[in-house]
Amino acid sequence: MRTFIAIELDAATRRPLVQLLRGFPRADGVKWCSEPQLHITLKFLGEVPTTTLPKVCEIAARVSRAVPPFEIRLAGLGCFPAPRNPRVLWAGVQDAADGCRRWVELADPELEAIGYKPETRAFTPHITLGRSRSSGGSDVLRGVLDRATLSAGPPMQVTRVTVYESVLGPGGARYEVLATASLG
Repeated sequence: MRTFIAIELDAATRRPLVQLLRGFPRADGVKWCSEPQLHITLKFLGEVPTTTLPKVCEIAARVSRAVPPFEIRLAGLGCFPAPRNPRVLWAGVQDAADGCRRWVELADPELEAIGYKPETRAFTPHITLGRSRSSGGSDVLRGVLDRATLSAGPPMQVTRVTVYESVLGPGGARYEVLATASLG
């Protein structure tokens, strides 16, 4: 099953993102995220056999116990890979305690030991808002990035991480909770 580990957003953090998404242009070549798809991915694992899933959940729980709860807040808009040719539009995450990065740094060696390679790019905590599927879509993302603004909003206390299954369907991905792990 297609699996990832993420931070679920509370309603107060999702609210300004949903309002922002409602104002974005609908266009061919761009897939905007829906409210249930908004989260902070800590680790995308891809296909995980059902026989390996208990070990993944055990690692998520052990790593989470080693990271104390921390506070995050929204921090503007950005994109990957570059503003001149954006493929992903995201909302930034301010994480003064570096809790997201600490979780990833602790999880990577344990997950690598069971066959899941660490990401080679630097970890940047973010919330994906939309993806471009064409050069026209990149133009739309660039326009949104030039015009839209996102205020910091209220802080959110992160107290757990969630292991999700991503179920792909004709209407996009649907995320099913497989397990949760409390921080601290």
